[in-house]
Amino acid sequence: MLPQGWTDLVALIDGHPEDDPMSRLKRLCGLSVEVTGVTGAAISLTSVSARSTVCTTDAVSDELEELQDTLGEGPAVDASRDARTVRVPDLGDVGTRWPGFVPAATDLGVKAVFVLPLGMGAMRLGTLAMYRTTPGTLSEEQLKDARTLVEAASVLLTMDPPGEEPAAAFVWVLGDESRFRPEVHQAVGATMVHLGVDPREAFARLCAYAYSSEMSMAVVAGEIMARRLRLERD
Repeated sequence: MLPQGWTDLVALIDGHPEDDPMSRLKRLCGLSVEVTGVTGAAISLTSVSARSTVCTTDAVSDELEELQDTLGEGPAVDASRDARTVRVPDLGDVGTRWPGFVPAATDLGVKAVFVLPLGMGAMRLGTLAMYRTTPGTLSEEQLKDARTLVEAASVLLTMDPPGEEPAAAFVWVLGDESRFRPEVHQAVGATMVHLGVDPREAFARLCAYAYSSEMSMAVVAGEIMARRLRLERD
């Protein structure tokens, strides 16, 4: 079970103050195995044209991701495409769904798969995919912990905190629930147009400005949408 506070969670993810987001993602991937009781896990990122695996906990997780990319089918492909959680507690009970993936995954000893999408608002960032060698569903507590880790991973992938305290910035952004408000996503769109950047960079710039200014993201977004603030290039 994960700790209740974001600060304690970040302490688990944070290995060293100078770690980059990818190092934290790898620890988060491993942590997902510990708290959910699954056998292995993988984090993949999604671009306009393809998915790419960035970290796995074992060889089978890596093979499962490669298999789905090759076949163009599977629970992670569906979760990434539809931005929804896909839970398969028993691969032997999916009928004709994923005709290429299921027998190949079964040959690897996989009995159950659970995939959660990574994202922030309308941004689709990737997936956290977990597998188990025994059939059975995740408990509500395990699923809650997995969703917490997905939220943390999504923030890691969308922020590039300034200064010398990345862990502090990470905690701050995670604790700002206003980042889910509609005006924040509107401000991300306006910043994309203004700076000519993609959604991820626009959101990161919004995070950075809010953190350095000690303002909530909703307040910063409101200022942008009222045209009283324009984020500029570095």
